[in-house]
Amino acid sequence: MSLYEEIVGRGGVSPAYFFDSMTFVECAAFLRGMRRKERAELENTRLVMWAIFQSQSRKSLELDDVMKLEDENEPKKDISQEELKELRKRAKQMENKL
Repeated sequence: MSLYEEIVGRGGVSPAYFFDSMTFVECAAFLRGMRRKERAELENTRLVMWAIFQSQSRKSLELDDVMKLEDENEPKKDISQEELKELRKRAKQMENKL
């Protein structure tokens, strides 16, 4: 799906604003916001489904038993102590430049 279809078609942004005024950074932020909204809607749907299924089931159900979401299978990346030190060092350097 193209960027135009996603932002104008699904997101509802006017074509004139998209072509004339919207920056790439705004596009990225808009898409992240759309994903967050879609995720919240899926979470609500899953919660309602879970409540209905749980009331009809004899065993205890988890939310994952009802519906798994795409990003739940992705492992969470932990930051190592070495990476954390490097990030702090870079932040300190930027702070000194300001």
